[in-house]
Amino acid sequence: MHKVLTLSNLSYSVSGIDILKMLNLEIPAKSYFAIAGINGAGKSTLIKLILDLIRPASGSEIKIFGQQNRITGCRDQLAYLPEKFDVKKTVSGWQYLQFVTSIYKLTLDKASACNLAEKLDFPVDRLNSKIGSYSKGMVQKLGLISCFMLDRRLLILDEPLSGLDPSARFHFKRLLLEERQNDRTILYSTHLLADAEEICDKFAVLHQGELKYIGTPADCKLRYDADTLEKAYMRCISIPAGSE
Repeated sequence: MHKVLTLSNLSYSVSGIDILKMLNLEIPAKSYFAIAGINGAGKSTLIKLILDLIRPASGSEIKIFGQQNRITGCRDQLAYLPEKFDVKKTVSGWQYLQFVTSIYKLTLDKASACNLAEKLDFPVDRLNSKIGSYSKGMVQKLGLISCFMLDRRLLILDEPLSGLDPSARFHFKRLLLEERQNDRTILYSTHLLADAEEICDKFAVLHQGELKYIGTPADCKLRYDADTLEKAYMRCISIPAGSE
């Protein structure tokens, strides 16, 4: 199967301190893949490296759609939602969506945006309101709408469930399941293992700068003899390398 994203010997350090150590990972097309880890595990750093916002150590390689990630064109079919994104509080939701589509040189499809808003339980009429009046969850939903409406082949979402209450998480997960028919590849980071188990085909455990596990949630539970993914995760990160 065609690989959308490939990481080879990916390392990154700051002031001599290793943040990520020799990561190797392949993500096939049309798959949902989660990077799981505690806060500070390096999930956001990994995403920034993939997006070429920061540069890895010498000898590292990142390919998107088979091209080196430093080639700008390889990101044409990619949409990204950061964990925390700055949005001008004085513009309306519609103005923000118009701004996002203009960056991609697209015309805003209001019908598509409204459809996504409804699926995420975001009141469509609030798109006329200033973003400064939105709750944290509403801002997060607006970001999700802006990503999905671009209709890119690869979506990279950094902690997309951050700030969402249980109802909003339910609608987001339902949207992801519906989006499978559009053959998207989705890479997202999370520390919510139960949600990852429901959504992803495979996931990787990132801990102390290393990928401790790569595979399906079911195989992870089997490997670590656990009845929940959370228990399997805790056993995974507590077992020293080479002692399994």
